[in-house]
Amino acid sequence: MNLSRKQKLIPLGLIILTATLSVAAWHNKTSDTTYPPDRLIRLHVVANSDCAADQELKRKVRDEIIRSVSPEFLKAQNILAAREIAAANLGNIKEIASREINAAGKDYSVEVRLENFTFPTKHYGPFVLPAGDYESVRVVIGSGGGANWWCVLFPPLCFVDMPRETAVDLPENFNSASSIPAPAGNAAAERTPAGTAVEKIATAEENVNDAASIDNHVQVEFRFRILDLLNKFFTS
Repeated sequence: MNLSRKQKLIPLGLIILTATLSVAAWHNKTSDTTYPPDRLIRLHVVANSDCAADQELKRKVRDEIIRSVSPEFLKAQNILAAREIAAANLGNIKEIASREINAAGKDYSVEVRLENFTFPTKHYGPFVLPAGDYESVRVVIGSGGGANWWCVLFPPLCFVDMPRETAVDLPENFNSASSIPAPAGNAAAERTPAGTAVEKIATAEENVNDAASIDNHVQVEFRFRILDLLNKFFTS
């Protein structure tokens, strides 16, 4: 029995659809870049609790730490230098946190350590941090029972505003300790007091903007700028 033309086209259409979906899946899989945990140092700030006052205190501690240590990490040319900078600044970071805690009228203890801590997989803009142990400057305020916040100290990605997917212009010479300008955009976005844009990752306390609402040109520009920055460190 002869098959109609329509019946003959159905299998062909299914083949084309399957091939298209396979290519799309491959593209999505390869469009993200995974970077090794042993080439990164993270900053991890944990609040005393989830109450509004403790979360606000966490943000103040975070802002002051980043403002203080950012010039130092911008000098680091490799992971070894960044590790030395992190270790040398542990006392300074603890003093900063204690000062902010006292200014808020709290008597919380603060613990600052540079150790390996386990993190889940996190998609961070155009690249992926796989689950595993990462070297991290961990700041625990009080009991450490509240929502946490983190960014990447090295490479210096604490200076990227992730919700809007725009990158801060970093100095060409990373030996410079010049300040980092904040990107133009939504004034409501969190920034450090010095004007440094701070990345806001989705945690229990924060929601990132819907990626679908971001202009495609901005996404592409962000992807190449952030990958250029990462490649500077991981290929050196």
